[in-house]
Amino acid sequence: MCGITGIWNLNSKPVKREDIISFNDTQRHRGPDGGDVFIDEQSCLALGHRRLSIIDLTDMGKQPMSDVSGRYVITYNGEVFNYIELKQELSAKGHHFSTRTDTEVILEAYKAWGKECVYRFNGMWAFAIWDREQKTIFISRDRFGVKPLYYTYAPGSLFAFASETIAFSKLNGFVKQIDKKNTNLGVKYPFYLESVGETIYQQIYKLKPGHNAEISAGSKLTIHKWWKTEEHLVTVPDAYNDQVAQFKELLTDACRLRLRSDVNIGTALSGGLDSSSVYSLVREIHDKHLFEKGSTPKDWQTAFVAVFPDTAMDEKEHADQVVAYTNGVAKYIYPNSNNLADALVDEVKQEDFIYLSPPVVHNIYKHMRESGVTVSLDGHGVDEMLFGYPNMVAEWMVNEKDAGTKDMLCHTLAGMLNLPLEVVHAKYLGTTAKKENKGKLLYNTLPVGVKNKIRRYKYNKIKHTEWLQELHMPEDVYPPLTGKAPYDIPYRLFHVDILPTLLRNWDLASMRHGVEIRMPFMDWRLVTYIFSLPGSSKVGDGYTKKILRDAMVGLMPEPIRNRKHKIGINAPMTEWFNGVLSSFIADAVSSKSFLESDIWNGPLLRDHALKLTKEKAWMHEQCNSFWPYINAWLLSNK
Repeated sequence: MCGITGIWNLNSKPVKREDIISFNDTQRHRGPDGGDVFIDEQSCLALGHRRLSIIDLTDMGKQPMSDVSGRYVITYNGEVFNYIELKQELSAKGHHFSTRTDTEVILEAYKAWGKECVYRFNGMWAFAIWDREQKTIFISRDRFGVKPLYYTYAPGSLFAFASETIAFSKLNGFVKQIDKKNTNLGVKYPFYLESVGETIYQQIYKLKPGHNAEISAGSKLTIHKWWKTEEHLVTVPDAYNDQVAQFKELLTDACRLRLRSDVNIGTALSGGLDSSSVYSLVREIHDKHLFEKGSTPKDWQTAFVAVFPDTAMDEKEHADQVVAYTNGVAKYIYPNSNNLADALVDEVKQEDFIYLSPPVVHNIYKHMRESGVTVSLDGHGVDEMLFGYPNMVAEWMVNEKDAGTKDMLCHTLAGMLNLPLEVVHAKYLGTTAKKENKGKLLYNTLPVGVKNKIRRYKYNKIKHTEWLQELHMPEDVYPPLTGKAPYDIPYRLFHVDILPTLLRNWDLASMRHGVEIRMPFMDWRLVTYIFSLPGSSKVGDGYTKKILRDAMVGLMPEPIRNRKHKIGINAPMTEWFNGVLSSFIADAVSSKSFLESDIWNGPLLRDHALKLTKEKAWMHEQCNSFWPYINAWLLSNK
């Protein structure tokens, strides 16, 4: 895991060594273990790399790396976890290796199989391979977009790429400017830009998940979508018990592969089902001696727990149960309220994006790095596949035709929201459900307290507050879906609406402090398996994530396995906005630059923010709606 950069002056202007070094070193935080560059003077091209050493810690693992012939040069960010198996297969074909790195395996795989090599990789990546003979650069991003890659392209003039947008501030000849239209979209809908491969900056784009890009001397940039989940669905067992067994086998192997490391491994543990499942499975892998000799570090089960005392977001009690059950070790991270505003300002400006809420998870990875842990095995990605959010269940329920399934979903939703069954039934399945615009009408009939717990799914039908405009999600953003509810709901959240942005946030938060996150639930074999399952295997018996819960029997405390209320690692925004951040919010919305912004209505936002602050009346939904404006204001005033 690292930071990568590249500059190709298509106008035949030489790339100066100091220019690629300056561009590359803006990402020093992503690769604190060293950096280097490669320059092809004849082609006016340069590649850069900042190294975070994970596998083969020797200098043999340095990048940019050339193959033995010198024809191919790679700069690579990520991990291909099945590199050992691929190396064996390639060795049998006559390929030779001089390092223990997965980087060299990618190079040799490209030589053996060309662009099709990416289908053989199990992992997360963004890499660029320069072919010195053909004068072609090939760029690839992993199936689901765990690792990022941003680029700018001016035909006939410049093509440049980096792991973070912050790097473009040091790209010689490039003027990094806020894109007002995109910023306006970003504050209204923080998930939108990531879905369409745009950023809040002019002429800086993101290569979308599961896409490859290629450009040759004298030709234009071409981008191709190489991965479509719906084309890789599998046949699952008919019997549910067999489905559970196969699910557990896949998840266990995903964890096993992601334990391959020459550095220490930990877990960001929230005490929820997802991170607890990963943490508990690692314990079972150890107890059953499934660890691979020589490929797993001695320190592999330290839990890092974010603690928010006296707030609704504190899950220490739940995390403690998991750690005790597995005989693990825990370290607790508390927020520092004394300089909270300053810390948030710094993180926003460093991470260079609009967030739905203040970025707080970075503190976990900061403490990991300080504790000597470089890899975090985390539980991200499964909520979006197994109906982990209440609004997913609500949409399925409203659109479900079968009465029995509808009733089951109603019970499930009531449990998730901790509300009486009668309330959920009346508000979702009453007469308003027969109206044409039922989604919007249903939402508007909900009591205020319920609105703060759940939102209807379609974003262009959500009203966050009376004083912010409705959000509009262009229809062409959604890819072709595999079918109707319930199958299309997780597909959208996983591939388009939510997860791409969350993956970006987790990458920025961890790599800000030189920590690699590995996500077993994002193993492509498990993802295609889950999307092949019937809805009844995902939701049932009053629970979401049914198959995961059943796979975890005996591996974790029952109260954790059966938890219905989801919190996750999130900022206690209500308490902060009404308390320690209140002065910061008031000062921000009263500033001249905020009030005179041509992106939003500053006076209107100020009046409502000051009213809520004065009355200490901020609620979670309002905080979520308002923070993106503060975030965008901070970025526009860097």
